[in-house]
Amino acid sequence: MSQLTEDALSRDGVVVTRAACPEAASAACAACLASALDGLERKLALPQTMAERMRGPSLRHFVPVCLASAAVEEPFATALRAALAGEAGALLEAALGRDAELRELQVIVSEPGAAAQDVHSDSSWGASRVITASVALHDVLDERMGPTHFWPQTHAAPWLPPTEALAAERRSVWYALRAGDAVLMDACTWHRGGAN
Repeated sequence: MSQLTEDALSRDGVVVTRAACPEAASAACAACLASALDGLERKLALPQTMAERMRGPSLRHFVPVCLASAAVEEPFATALRAALAGEAGALLEAALGRDAELRELQVIVSEPGAAAQDVHSDSSWGASRVITASVALHDVLDERMGPTHFWPQTHAAPWLPPTEALAAERRSVWYALRAGDAVLMDACTWHRGGAN
């Protein structure tokens, strides 16, 4: 692991590791994507609740992955093992320690027409440290595809809750990713899914 990369995660709250899932695991990324899209198809086929009908159609979906499910275990387990065996895993260990827990595993699908999310963070200052690792399951090379935008150096003290007005005063970044690249982000870092 590069000391520069470890320093960047501490300093900026967000860092990219290229080929976190190496080429040998790229078939696992493709299988994860196929499995997630299949799960999304099944979810969308279910009857909607009254609240979902009132909200209207959502074009950004969060598909939870259950590693205990035989139908999805293998591709996700393979991709996860590959990512944790390299630089991404070393960064997570340096930031969280060897006994860190995996809290959740999900796939985010942003369909064409999805609006940008509000600027937010996934945690607040003073909570237990959480690092989110996002592995690209396909190439995201065009900003029009709705990649996540990050506001570096918004994760540390003096931490402020994100607002659109504060975000407008700072520079955001997004990363062009190839399938298998990973973004690691301190959960206090301001970010938002972009418009697709």
